[in-house]
Amino acid sequence: MKEFHNLSDVQGIKDALLNDLVVVIRNQNLTPEEEVEFCQSIGKCQYLKHERTKHIAVGEYILRVTGEKNEHGEEGLFGHTSSLDWHANQASNPDRSPLIWLYSVKGSAGSRTSWIDMAHAYREMPDDLREEIQDIEITLGYKKGSYSDSNFFVEHHATDKPFKLVHTNDAGITGLYFPFLQIFGMVGKTQEEFNSIMSRLKEHVLQPEFAYHHDWQDGDIVISEQWLSIHKRWDFEGMENRVLHRIAFDYR
Repeated sequence: MKEFHNLSDVQGIKDALLNDLVVVIRNQNLTPEEEVEFCQSIGKCQYLKHERTKHIAVGEYILRVTGEKNEHGEEGLFGHTSSLDWHANQASNPDRSPLIWLYSVKGSAGSRTSWIDMAHAYREMPDDLREEIQDIEITLGYKKGSYSDSNFFVEHHATDKPFKLVHTNDAGITGLYFPFLQIFGMVGKTQEEFNSIMSRLKEHVLQPEFAYHHDWQDGDIVISEQWLSIHKRWDFEGMENRVLHRIAFDYR
């Protein structure tokens, strides 16, 4: 994790995202237009063109992450008070956006989101395990209850779209692409082999030294690289008052 005090150092923030994976900027007061403008200074924002996102969208690029209801009585994305367990953005989609912007608009004090640095975890991995996983390909998807009880996403397992478990990002940083609650198979591995490898990897990456815990305050921004990090929002009873803005974008 690397912390900045303002958004003016665009190149520094971009470099930190690819090298440190998580960037924190505090004490901001931004309009939605300013949020989008900053993200577009780094890359292309995901356009929210689907009919089913209208009730959770602010404009064309921002999703509301909140339990607060809009004028139609509809809450935002992941509005549940229970934890939003470990995950990465659209993990099974090869064309997914590799950066996620989260900006606390209001009501976030007392809530916590954690990130795991999968590059650090890979560097500290036992040699025998690192050797075993070098050429493994994983298949991913979504199942309700795996990391969220949300009905927003369609259950699926994209067996035709494998990803390399060991991934090197655009800055040459190598680590694990391991959103483990979204991984449902490994190419050429039996169920027993899959279970054994998954168990050992989870035990390794969940060690405390690989995690960053962010205790939110209003005005905080956290941007994270989605190949070599995963994140989790912990239980929070104040989701009806907590509003975060979320933008998915790339670094083109």
